[in-house]
Amino acid sequence: MIRAGHRATALIAGVLRWGSYLSATLLLAGLIWALLALELPLQLARVIPLRTLAAQLAAGNPYAVMQLGILLLLLTPLLRIVTAAVSFHAERERRYTLVALVVLAIILVSVLLARSH
Repeated sequence: MIRAGHRATALIAGVLRWGSYLSATLLLAGLIWALLALELPLQLARVIPLRTLAAQLAAGNPYAVMQLGILLLLLTPLLRIVTAAVSFHAERERRYTLVALVVLAIILVSVLLARSH
């Protein structure tokens, strides 16, 4: 059981590490791209709506790449909770699976409540 717990911990740490690395890479790539794209004006605090983010990425908007990096950075801890819940379930740790799912539910309910206001 200790060995399985160590694998779960390593998997969860890997999700956090690689989510951070990928997010930083997207942010840096978008920033360099925006600085090198002389035809694009520098923009500050312009948020691209999520419903148009994919189209903006397909259109080659470097600001969309940076926003994807920020979105990934925000979603990485959420993915960590999902990974923990799946790992705990695989190890038959019902109590910890339930705790992870409750935390996930609290986050999702808070996001839904925030969107309704």
